[in-house]
Amino acid sequence: MNLEGSKFNPEPPFLESKEPVKPEKEIIWEKKMAEVSKITDRLGKRVDGGIKETVCAFLVHGFTTSASCEGHIAKEGEKQSGLPYPWAEVYSPEPEGLEEAEGEEKERLEGEWKIKNLEQQKKMMSLLEEFYQNRETPFDARLVFDGIGGFGGFLV
Repeated sequence: MNLEGSKFNPEPPFLESKEPVKPEKEIIWEKKMAEVSKITDRLGKRVDGGIKETVCAFLVHGFTTSASCEGHIAKEGEKQSGLPYPWAEVYSPEPEGLEEAEGEEKERLEGEWKIKNLEQQKKMMSLLEEFYQNRETPFDARLVFDGIGGFGGFLV
Protein backbone atom coordinates (compact mmCIF):
# COMPACT_ATOMS: atom_id res chain seq x y z
CA MET A 1 0.00 0.00 0.00
CA ASN A 2 1.43 3.37 -1.02
CA LEU A 3 0.60 6.16 1.48
CA GLU A 4 2.70 8.81 -0.24
CA GLY A 5 0.71 11.99 -0.78
CA SER A 6 -2.19 10.76 1.37
CA LYS A 7 -3.40 12.63 4.44
CA PHE A 8 -2.82 9.71 6.74
CA ASN A 9 -2.73 10.72 10.38
CA PRO A 10 -1.10 8.13 12.65
CA GLU A 11 -2.62 9.78 15.77
CA PRO A 12 -5.95 8.46 17.02
CA PRO A 13 -8.79 10.95 16.47
CA PHE A 14 -9.16 11.76 20.17
CA LEU A 15 -5.61 13.18 20.20
CA GLU A 16 -6.29 15.57 17.33
CA SER A 17 -8.31 18.06 19.39
CA LYS A 18 -6.41 21.12 20.54
CA GLU A 19 -9.14 22.07 23.07
CA PRO A 20 -8.18 21.56 26.71
CA VAL A 21 -10.02 18.77 28.48
CA LYS A 22 -12.07 19.97 31.46
CA PRO A 23 -11.37 18.33 34.81
CA GLU A 24 -14.16 16.06 36.09
CA LYS A 25 -14.86 18.38 39.05
CA GLU A 26 -15.44 21.30 36.70
CA ILE A 27 -17.87 19.25 34.60
CA ILE A 28 -19.77 18.17 37.73
CA TRP A 29 -19.89 21.80 38.93
CA GLU A 30 -21.22 23.08 35.60
CA LYS A 31 -23.93 20.40 35.48
CA LYS A 32 -25.02 21.13 39.04
CA MET A 33 -25.04 24.92 38.39
CA ALA A 34 -27.30 24.27 35.40
CA GLU A 35 -29.64 22.30 37.69
CA VAL A 36 -29.61 25.08 40.31
CA SER A 37 -30.45 27.61 37.59
CA LYS A 38 -33.69 25.70 36.96
CA ILE A 39 -34.80 25.47 40.61
CA THR A 40 -37.88 27.51 41.46
CA ASP A 41 -39.83 28.01 44.65
CA ARG A 42 -43.60 27.69 44.99
CA LEU A 43 -43.95 31.27 43.68
CA GLY A 44 -41.90 30.45 40.58
CA LYS A 45 -38.88 32.51 41.71
CA ARG A 46 -35.40 31.22 40.96
CA VAL A 47 -32.49 30.88 43.39
CA ASP A 48 -31.05 34.34 44.21
CA GLY A 49 -27.85 35.06 42.30
CA GLY A 50 -25.93 35.89 45.47
CA ILE A 51 -26.51 32.44 47.01
CA LYS A 52 -26.54 30.32 43.85
CA GLU A 53 -22.94 29.08 44.13
CA THR A 54 -23.45 28.20 47.79
CA VAL A 55 -26.55 26.16 46.97
CA CYS A 56 -24.59 24.44 44.19
CA ALA A 57 -21.70 23.65 46.55
CA PHE A 58 -24.09 22.19 49.13
CA LEU A 59 -25.75 20.00 46.51
CA VAL A 60 -22.42 18.85 45.05
CA HIS A 61 -21.40 17.77 48.57
CA GLY A 62 -24.62 15.80 49.08
CA PHE A 63 -26.61 18.21 51.24
CA THR A 64 -30.33 18.55 50.64
CA THR A 65 -31.25 22.22 50.58
CA SER A 66 -34.88 23.17 50.99
CA ALA A 67 -34.71 26.99 50.87
CA SER A 68 -32.17 29.80 50.51
CA CYS A 69 -31.83 33.57 50.21
CA GLU A 70 -28.99 35.95 49.39
CA GLY A 71 -30.16 38.26 52.22
CA HIS A 72 -31.97 41.56 51.95
CA ILE A 73 -31.33 44.77 53.85
CA ALA A 74 -34.33 47.02 54.32
CA LYS A 75 -34.08 50.47 52.83
CA GLU A 76 -34.46 53.43 55.14
CA GLY A 77 -38.05 53.75 56.30
CA GLU A 78 -39.00 50.20 55.20
CA LYS A 79 -39.72 47.28 57.47
CA GLN A 80 -37.09 44.51 57.40
CA SER A 81 -38.37 41.59 55.33
CA GLY A 82 -36.43 38.39 55.71
CA LEU A 83 -32.90 38.09 57.03
CA PRO A 84 -30.21 40.70 56.27
CA TYR A 85 -27.59 38.03 55.48
CA PRO A 86 -27.35 35.09 53.07
CA TRP A 87 -28.56 31.69 54.28
CA ALA A 88 -29.34 28.22 53.07
CA GLU A 89 -31.65 25.75 54.76
CA VAL A 90 -30.55 22.12 54.84
CA TYR A 91 -33.41 19.75 55.47
CA SER A 92 -33.94 16.23 54.18
CA PRO A 93 -37.23 15.74 52.35
CA GLU A 94 -40.09 14.51 54.51
CA PRO A 95 -40.27 10.71 54.34
CA GLU A 96 -42.93 9.30 52.07
CA GLY A 97 -46.02 8.26 53.97
CA LEU A 98 -45.26 10.31 57.09
CA GLU A 99 -48.47 12.32 56.92
CA GLU A 100 -50.64 9.19 56.73
CA ALA A 101 -48.62 7.16 59.24
CA GLU A 102 -49.78 6.64 62.79
CA GLY A 103 -48.39 5.26 66.03
CA GLU A 104 -45.16 3.30 65.87
CA GLU A 105 -44.86 3.67 62.09
CA LYS A 106 -45.05 7.47 62.40
CA GLU A 107 -42.43 7.43 65.18
CA ARG A 108 -40.17 5.22 63.07
CA LEU A 109 -40.42 7.53 60.03
CA GLU A 110 -39.84 10.64 62.15
CA GLY A 111 -36.81 8.98 63.74
CA GLU A 112 -35.35 8.11 60.32
CA TRP A 113 -35.95 11.67 59.13
CA LYS A 114 -34.22 13.14 62.17
CA ILE A 115 -31.26 10.77 61.72
CA LYS A 116 -30.83 11.85 58.07
CA ASN A 117 -30.82 15.49 59.09
CA LEU A 118 -28.44 14.92 62.01
CA GLU A 119 -26.08 13.07 59.66
CA GLN A 120 -26.07 16.18 57.46
CA GLN A 121 -25.34 18.34 60.52
CA LYS A 122 -22.41 16.11 61.44
CA LYS A 123 -21.06 16.28 57.89
CA MET A 124 -21.43 20.09 57.84
CA MET A 125 -19.58 20.39 61.18
CA SER A 126 -16.77 18.27 59.81
CA LEU A 127 -16.46 20.29 56.59
CA LEU A 128 -16.55 23.64 58.41
CA GLU A 129 -13.96 22.42 60.91
CA GLU A 130 -11.69 21.36 58.06
CA PHE A 131 -12.28 24.63 56.18
CA TYR A 132 -11.34 26.83 59.16
CA GLN A 133 -8.52 24.60 60.45
CA ASN A 134 -5.63 26.63 59.01
CA ARG A 135 -7.42 29.97 58.61
CA GLU A 136 -7.44 32.87 60.98
CA THR A 137 -10.99 34.11 60.61
CA PRO A 138 -12.81 36.31 63.13
CA PHE A 139 -15.65 34.40 64.75
CA ASP A 140 -18.25 36.89 63.51
CA ALA A 141 -17.10 36.29 59.91
CA ARG A 142 -17.37 32.49 60.02
CA LEU A 143 -20.11 30.31 58.58
CA VAL A 144 -22.28 28.95 61.37
CA PHE A 145 -25.47 26.97 61.52
CA ASP A 146 -28.50 26.83 63.77
CA GLY A 147 -30.98 24.02 64.15
CA ILE A 148 -34.50 24.59 62.85
CA GLY A 149 -37.66 22.56 63.10
CA GLY A 150 -38.17 19.45 65.15
CA PHE A 151 -36.37 16.99 62.92
CA GLY A 152 -32.76 18.17 62.81
CA GLY A 153 -32.81 20.56 59.85
CA PHE A 154 -30.51 23.56 60.03
CA LEU A 155 -29.85 27.00 58.61
CA VAL A 156 -26.29 27.91 57.48
